[in-house]
Amino acid sequence: MEIDDKIEGMENVDYTILKDHLGVAFGVIKEAAGDYDIIVGGNWDSLPEIIETTLYFAIAKLRRKKFILWTEDWNWNIKTIKRKLVKIFAQIIIKKADAIVLPGSKQKECVIYLGASPSKVFLMPNASNISKHSIVSSENATERETNKTPPQNECSLYDKYPSFKDKKIVLFVGRLVKQKGVEYLLTAFSTLKKDMSDIILIIIGKGNYENELKKMAQYLHIDKDVYFLGHVDNDHLKNYYGPSDLCVVPSITHEMVDAWAFVVNEAMYYGNPVIATDAVGSAFDMIKDGKNGFIVPERDSFALYNSMKLILSQDELREKMGKCSKEIVDTYFSYKNMVEGFQKAISFIKNEK
Repeated sequence: MEIDDKIEGMENVDYTILKDHLGVAFGVIKEAAGDYDIIVGGNWDSLPEIIETTLYFAIAKLRRKKFILWTEDWNWNIKTIKRKLVKIFAQIIIKKADAIVLPGSKQKECVIYLGASPSKVFLMPNASNISKHSIVSSENATERETNKTPPQNECSLYDKYPSFKDKKIVLFVGRLVKQKGVEYLLTAFSTLKKDMSDIILIIIGKGNYENELKKMAQYLHIDKDVYFLGHVDNDHLKNYYGPSDLCVVPSITHEMVDAWAFVVNEAMYYGNPVIATDAVGSAFDMIKDGKNGFIVPERDSFALYNSMKLILSQDELREKMGKCSKEIVDTYFSYKNMVEGFQKAISFIKNEK
């Protein structure tokens, strides 16, 4: 993606933005042949990434430099020819990498299954780049649950939609593509709507599946209670996470799985209970089943319906889950812990003989 030469928040960091060409990071490949001690990276989700990883890895090994693999991949149960071929490539890189940094337990299980030495694997829990000044406290989250009065910096949603103040809000944030499983959420919501009249579903995001989802909402007779709000900039997401009562991440396995899904981090920062499927990589580390949400089987609308109904029909449970979400994300999924995990990997390869 194209980004500015200067990144906000990195004023005191010595860094350079390297250019790509035709989707391949030739700038990084060229730099890899220069004067460095460690190269970090590697991926195989697309042909350009496989080309890049092959060249990074080869250059590092030829120059007797250290190579740290940083991957979020975790599910090798997808039985396609492409995935089988990529698996052979991944196994070579994983076995020969000097160290591996990963965000969570599922990714750790995966690389060890593919041949990584456990001593070379380091957890580096993903933290979200949602700025701290925009995050509500647990006290504000509790207050919002009881009287639905948002903090001042979160009032824009109610300004646009005053009727939302009397509703329980289910939130989805993500690309509107097949892999995100939104059709299963719509089916679950249509069933729940028969039990609870005071609920609405807000869908934030754009994608090539949007028109089909809108038609599905009409077919299920829930189009008046489902709001497709399009793309929302990160800086304004607080206006939607803040007032929401529940965030749902209904992803499915479609060619690949959701490697992490930062929506889970963001929703928990704002004190939301979260329901995610077992196709979401972050769910297994961030969601304590029954404590701050639920993990449900992918493509299971009935399981989504049951979990949504349980949370939305019990104010005390929802409040408790929201507090638990905030505590979990603040305690472990921080930049401090992320940096420490990376530092451990570097210390390991520096001390390795």
